[in-house]
Amino acid sequence: MNRFDLPIHKNPLRTRGDVERALLQLLEPVRGRFTGGGAGLWLGGHAAHYGAGSARMEAFSRMLWGLAPLWAAGGGEEWLPLFRRGLANGTDPAHPAYWGRLSHYDQKVVETAAIAAALLLCGERMGFSPEEARNLHHWLAGADGLSLPQNNWLFFRVLIQAAFRRMGWAWNKGQLEEDLAKLDGWYLGEGWYCDGQPTQMDYYIPFGMHYYGLIYAWAMERDDPGRSRLFKERAARFAGDYLYWFEDGGRAVPFGRSLTYRFAQGAFFSALALAGVEAVPWGVMKSRVLGNLRDWLAQPIFDSGGLLTVGYAYPNLLMSENYNAPGSPYWALKAFACLALPEGHPFWAAEEAVPALEPLRAIPPARMLAARDESQVQLFPAGQRCANDMGYCGAKYEKLVYSSRFGFSVPRGESLEAGAFDCCLAVCEAGTERWRTQQGFEDFRLEAGRCWRRFSPLPGVEVEVTVVPNFPAHRREYTVTTDRPIDAADGGFAIPAEDGEGRACTPDMVEWGPCSVTVRFPWGVSAIRCLSGVGEPVLVRAWPNTNVLHPLTCIPTIRLSLPPGTHRFTTLVTGAVPKA
Repeated sequence: MNRFDLPIHKNPLRTRGDVERALLQLLEPVRGRFTGGGAGLWLGGHAAHYGAGSARMEAFSRMLWGLAPLWAAGGGEEWLPLFRRGLANGTDPAHPAYWGRLSHYDQKVVETAAIAAALLLCGERMGFSPEEARNLHHWLAGADGLSLPQNNWLFFRVLIQAAFRRMGWAWNKGQLEEDLAKLDGWYLGEGWYCDGQPTQMDYYIPFGMHYYGLIYAWAMERDDPGRSRLFKERAARFAGDYLYWFEDGGRAVPFGRSLTYRFAQGAFFSALALAGVEAVPWGVMKSRVLGNLRDWLAQPIFDSGGLLTVGYAYPNLLMSENYNAPGSPYWALKAFACLALPEGHPFWAAEEAVPALEPLRAIPPARMLAARDESQVQLFPAGQRCANDMGYCGAKYEKLVYSSRFGFSVPRGESLEAGAFDCCLAVCEAGTERWRTQQGFEDFRLEAGRCWRRFSPLPGVEVEVTVVPNFPAHRREYTVTTDRPIDAADGGFAIPAEDGEGRACTPDMVEWGPCSVTVRFPWGVSAIRCLSGVGEPVLVRAWPNTNVLHPLTCIPTIRLSLPPGTHRFTTLVTGAVPKA
């Protein structure tokens, strides 16, 4: 339930006009928040690691992800002079609002991508004077030769060089070819990239790697037809797998980092439409973009003034990364790329359609299985790991299952309640209550209908687990070898302890068995049962705001005491929601 009555809550999001109006409704709250010279936006007081100056510049530039497509189609006239002024002043070394030169690993390099995309989509409409154009060109060219993270950041320079070519400005062919070659080295096959890390396949593949490739393909089809065709072919191949990350209604599975970008989840399909790639029927493409927007804009993700907040399904700094500033969530405006398409385009003319999908699908390049029905999606990763810990990354990649309806939890401490160990096995030295779970893996396998992994949560403790989906349940077959006494806790799905209206669970909704606990709420069922071995059922009341979807949750859990040696036990875990 939304706590504030905002105009966007009444938007049906069915037509191009609705989507354009939604973008303007999202932008309206930032209108009075420009900083001196108009080259920044102040949207809040919390910090990211790159400081306030870059954060204000980031907030300014991310609005361009939505505005540039709108400008390309002839709309948004009232916003054009505001952002043209900011771009001119921010890149003028003589102006007090100057952003400063780009430097190695500079957050401002990330934000050059939105500026470059604006030049690609509608550079001729920006109306820069010759001096302003020279300043902008010189400032963007400062990205050449910089040391950057070896991941999707390289696409920012690719878009800059493409924009220079399109604008008729001097460009660096050597830099372009070098970055494109490195990016191509991260292609895994079957439509999948990694984001520079071979153990990390998350939303950066659709809203990063493929999104930028499709923008490039749209803009450079004549100048670079071979590579443009390659980007389109890879994106088309990827689309068939990516559909499995969404429910029929458009809700996506929370998984991986940068979840505060929210409806950027649908940006890939929006970019497919822009690039003219009918990888799936137009109606399916449209349903993924608009359905995802409808789901997100009905959730309490805004503050009282209508600004997007950092968090996922509600404002929540706990689950954020160290690079999430107040303006970071507006990366979500990438979803509006489809606004560059005219009203008569097949994307807008099509009736929304639900794709016909298998109940269980293996996605080997992403090292995961996907199980689903019309009401929920569950992803079962095996060999996933984020190499850089920027904020509880283990919880974001290494759980046994991720659900579109139950979400996942991040820890606030070491106890079972503070750690909120849902959908994973946690262990501790016997009697200490200082729990640890997977941080990295030693080996993994993805097989037909099951996945296996081996990891060591504590020195001297080795865990092997095979996960077998049987939607909406799954079986976990454990082998735990320990050189000393330990306690183990196998956590089920974290289920909300109250619904959106504030109605709380009651004790009669919890069913206890000798080796099982079932939480049967009106809004869903979460259960765990020990099929072999001896375990004690407990219901963990997780600390508030640990779950990305639900502020208050409880976690059905099986506890075991394990002496030194090798132990085998199996649990059956269920997470179900009422079907619409």
